Parts: sequence; structure tokens; C-alpha cells
Amino acid sequence: MFDISLLSPIHMRRCLAPILESTNVKRRFGRLLVDVVLFVVAPLLVPISLRAQTWNWRTEMVDQAGKFTSIAADPEGNLHLSYSDGENIKYAFRPAGAGSKWFTMEIDAGNAYTSLALDSQGHPHMCYTARVVRYAHWDGAQWKKESITSDDAPIGYSCAVAISPDGTPYMSWYRDQNSDHTPYLHIKFAELRNGAWIVRTLDFDLQTGKWEAMALDPRGGPILSFDAFVKGLLKCAYKVGEDWKIVTVDFRGRTNDVYNVGMGNSIAVGKSGRPRISYEDGENLKFAHVDGGDWRIELVDSFHTLGSWVGYRTSLALDSQDHPHIAYDAGGVLRHAYWDGQKWHIETLARAGLQGYKYCSLTVDKQDSLYISYTDPDDGSLKVAIGELKTAAPINSTANQKP
Repeated sequence: MFDISLLSPIHMRRCLAPILESTNVKRRFGRLLVDVVLFVVAPLLVPISLRAQTWNWRTEMVDQAGKFTSIAADPEGNLHLSYSDGENIKYAFRPAGAGSKWFTMEIDAGNAYTSLALDSQGHPHMCYTARVVRYAHWDGAQWKKESITSDDAPIGYSCAVAISPDGTPYMSWYRDQNSDHTPYLHIKFAELRNGAWIVRTLDFDLQTGKWEAMALDPRGGPILSFDAFVKGLLKCAYKVGEDWKIVTVDFRGRTNDVYNVGMGNSIAVGKSGRPRISYEDGENLKFAHVDGGDWRIELVDSFHTLGSWVGYRTSLALDSQDHPHIAYDAGGVLRHAYWDGQKWHIETLARAGLQGYKYCSLTVDKQDSLYISYTDPDDGSLKVAIGELKTAAPINSTANQKP
């Protein structure tokens, strides 16, 4: 059962006025007030006038190499992107209205997983796992970097970052080993309070959080999805006051007999305040959402994976109609799946090639344009596929709005 306390409405205004600058580029973003609409829980089946959605796709080159990508669009249409080029952790920025011109800069050394989030001012925050967990953020004048872990235990798998409306950063990561190199295998969570990182183990189940993701609940608190690999579980964790509540979303054998559940998961919170999770189970792309008080699991696509933990990757985002979009690695093929209010649609954006893993990440801007960062299958370059929305004639229908 899912705690209905997550369904509390919020209404907040955010002012974005960041200035990013380097020796090569100075761009002033401007100022924009954004209202987050108060929601009302509506019936699951509602008569609406649907418009069939399709996208015209084009690609932009960002860098000569790029993997472990994480992309975000701010309300003004500026794009922010973190990634590794194989040797360095990097950040790329494309101002709105600047055509296809991307500006890149090196942040730190390392070939590591990255995750990026924006604060209420539009400033980028990053985590990356370059042996230790590192946190970097732009304060409006410069990049500031620090290590979160306090020992030499190697950290090399996933991490996630989110920034609350009041500017509090949250981070999570998978800790594989203790400092003496004995197995640890649990998900860690950290919150910055009064200048100090408060770190805790979130779940002591067997091998938890090798794949993980984070979003904000309606109150601005952290909500996470993660796997428990040994038991074959997908879990969701969220705070109720100062306490954490962890629920099981999917489990081995619930919908099929595959061993792996919850890999490459990604989480987003809809206008109703309810979380939604995309993930892979070794053979399928799945989508989980709360229906009444229970989790409903949908099978979206099936494929043969390439194996390796980096080969399982999904990225979930919601458009202005609250419809889910998922970019995912389908066994070396980059695909986009989306729900139009009635059914799922799937399209292929990049084929398989010499570069097996696509390291994709998806964001949606306020115009419902889609941006998917990925590794080019042939030369390993970093590209962004941009989907501009087309609308066909309206279709009158009673649509199932559950996803």
C-alpha cells in the first residue's frame, strides 16, 4: 500500500535568475516565475479530447565523447547536461534560443556515473562516483566541489541527486565495499544540514540500490526508487516526517519469471503527487504507478539486453499533460516510449552499433519538446536527440488516465 500522505497538494513559486560563466562563455538567463498548479484528484476514467502526439526528431552534437549522461531543461528552455568523456567529468550548457551551440567545461577528473539536478534558481548540481562520491554545484559565480564519503572504499556505481525548493541537496549512491574491501552492498543517503552531510544507510536488505533514482515528493522531500537485486525487488522509499517508509513496488514472479527486477530504474512524480517508476527486468521495459492504494505494473516493451549493469538504463519524464515518456536502452538500441492517454507508443531513435551502451537521459521542457542525451552508436560522441511536438486532429475519446 502507498501512503496517502504523499498526495498533499503544494503551490510554490520559483524565480530563476542564474548566471553561468566560464572563460569561454557568458550567458545571462533572465527571470521567470513558475507556478506549480494545485492539483485535484480526479476520476481515473475521464472524457477528454485527445490529440495524437508525434515528434519530429533532429540531433545535435555536444562533445566528441560522452557517457553516463544526465540532462535537465530549466523553465526558460536552457539545457544542462552532465557526463563523462572517459577521462573527465564534464558539464555542458545550451542557452535557449542559441540554435545548436553547446558550451562544455571540465568539472573534475574521472570516468564515472553522473546525475544532475537544478535548484530553484536554475543552478546545476551534480553527483558523480569517481571512486569516492563527489558533489559539485554552481553557486552563481563558480563551481564548488567536495567529497561526501569519508573513507577509501571504492564507489563506482550509480548515484542520484535532488535539490529541495529551499535549496537543500539530497544525494544517494550504492556502496559496494567497506574500507577494508569486504562487501557492503547497500544504498546510502545523505542530506546537507547546517553545512554538514548527514549520511545513513537507507535499506539493509540484500544488495540494495545498485540501480537507483531520486525525485521530489509534493512537499519537496526526497523520494527514491531502487532495486534489491538478490531478492528480486523494486522498492520505493520516502520520508514521513523524519522517518523513512520503504514499500515494495514489484517483485520476482509477480508478472513474469525473470530473475532481475528493478534495473535501470527512474522515478518521476506526477501532478497528483503520486510517483511513477520506469525500469527493466532483464527482458522487458516496465512502468509502475499507483492505482488506488496499490502499485500497478505495465509491460511496455520486450527485448534482449546486452548484460552488464551499465546496459540497463531507463529515464522517465512527464509532459504537460502528465503523460509519461521513457528513454531506454533496449539491448543496445535507443528507444522512446510514450503514453498518449490511451496506449503506449514506441519509436527507435538510435540503432545498435560499435558502441553498445547508449547511457541515455531524458528531459521535457515547458513546450513539451523532448531532449534525450545519448552516446552515438558508431563513434562514441555525445549527442542530444530533440523531438519537437506535432499534433494531429483531435480524437474524442474516454481515455484511461492511469499512467
